Amino acid sequence: MQSETHRKIISWYIRFDLFAGMMSGGKTVLGREWFSACAEFYKRQARDKPNDFGALFEDMFATSRLIATDIALLLASRNTGEKSEEDFAQEVQALHAEMEDFNHKLSTTFTDPSCFIKTFPKAPPPQVENIEDIVDFRDPNFCLSGELFSMNYILIDFWAMQLMFRLQLSTTLSTPDELQAIALKKCKMFEAVEYSGQGPPGAILGFQASLGIACLLLPKEKKFTDWSRHKFALMEQHG
Repeated sequence: MQSETHRKIISWYIRFDLFAGMMSGGKTVLGREWFSACAEFYKRQARDKPNDFGALFEDMFATSRLIATDIALLLASRNTGEKSEEDFAQEVQALHAEMEDFNHKLSTTFTDPSCFIKTFPKAPPPQVENIEDIVDFRDPNFCLSGELFSMNYILIDFWAMQLMFRLQLSTTLSTPDELQAIALKKCKMFEAVEYSGQGPPGAILGFQASLGIACLLLPKEKKFTDWSRHKFALMEQHG
């Protein structure tokens, strides 16, 4: 954590490591201490720079990924039989409570209506009934704008983690309808960013892994399948 270059490298590797670990049901390659060191570093940064949005967002990213690490390790322990059913159930409940607390923080940090994108200049003209739409991306109180734009990546990453955790434990934590609702929320964020005209070039590329997880839970209907294919093709076009 001593240089910006190394922090960027470890952040990239952590993201890949977590995605691979959670999708496979195995442990992360890096030990938990790597994720903890990142989270502690960015927490100090956020404390020392209370008015710096960049420090706040890095803290949120690191916290989210530390929770995801604990999820991956817990699920892997179940697959290898390292924990008793009782211990596993207790840790599931503790992690679920931690996720709900963090979800509350994410959803209440920015609530002023002026923080959100109101217009979507890259969107196709709205129609009275567009059968191709699967989500209402024009929601004026959903996608954060300007210097808060990075928060959209934090949210969609957290929803991906939430979705994978609940999917692995779907019989105890959520119903298929609840999983589908999270998946659709992720698709809504994808389109809101795509059509907003804000963010860096190729802004949607940051959602690639997250969208793949969401599409697993969409209804098995032609409209949703076509939408998914179109978005994957769009990401390929962006490189």
